[in-house]
Amino acid sequence: MSAAWKPQHQRILAGIYNGLYLAGYRKNGKTLVRIEYVPPQILEATPQVYEPRKPLSATAKRAGWRGYTLNVGRLPEVGREVIFPAPD
Repeated sequence: MSAAWKPQHQRILAGIYNGLYLAGYRKNGKTLVRIEYVPPQILEATPQVYEPRKPLSATAKRAGWRGYTLNVGRLPEVGREVIFPAPD
């Protein structure tokens, strides 16, 4: 899950990308096993990583609000730099 779609979409259209850190945990959610860094140029080359969610229903507290998710499965492996555990 991520934040609001409208500002992120505006940043994509403007060509503004920030690097992304991905943290991986064991199933217990407490043990960190991996951290990867994705540089901005990789995100710029694969904007389909950002997937808008459908708007909240009319009965929701923030009706019509729309968020987005990051589909990290769409990131190329070559664009991910493992920073923890330290590479050999």
